[in-house]
Amino acid sequence: MPLSWNNVNEEELRRLYYDKRLSDRQIADLFSITRGKVAYKRKKFGISIRKQICEEMIEQRGDLFHKLNAESKERLLSRENIEIAAKAITHFAFRNGPVEDIHSNNQLTQGDMKTLNQYMVNRIAGLLTAIADHKWLHIEALLSHYKRYGTEWDKAEPDMEEINAVLKYIIKNEFI
Repeated sequence: MPLSWNNVNEEELRRLYYDKRLSDRQIADLFSITRGKVAYKRKKFGISIRKQICEEMIEQRGDLFHKLNAESKERLLSRENIEIAAKAITHFAFRNGPVEDIHSNNQLTQGDMKTLNQYMVNRIAGLLTAIADHKWLHIEALLSHYKRYGTEWDKAEPDMEEINAVLKYIIKNEFI
């Protein structure tokens, strides 16, 4: 029984185009239709290479994601980027949270904030330097020492919401 182009729905076309990685020409040959009919239906369903790349990036899969992820690791482990990374992490994890609320309520002076920010930037830069220099023994010793403190604190709940949202935002605004 010959395959019918009229019965090809969005899911099936996605499977052919994304999963099997068939071109418009190959799909057209499979169904004995013109390439234009394939392109029309693909556009109607919003199926494109660009969209696929974005979806793979957002879902953290695909060759391009893994290549870019490896390149990011190299850049992040570079000593030249430690200062910028330390400041960005300080803003992300420290400054843009309860500390900023306390500061805006005039419970901390501008001088206090400067001191706290510099302290955090320096400490984070130290950790990033140890990571960049592959000083795993140093880091493990540091963690072994400090794990004795804060044992009465609540269990850590990794917050990936903003991290994922920023990646998604950048991908959608850079690629789409």
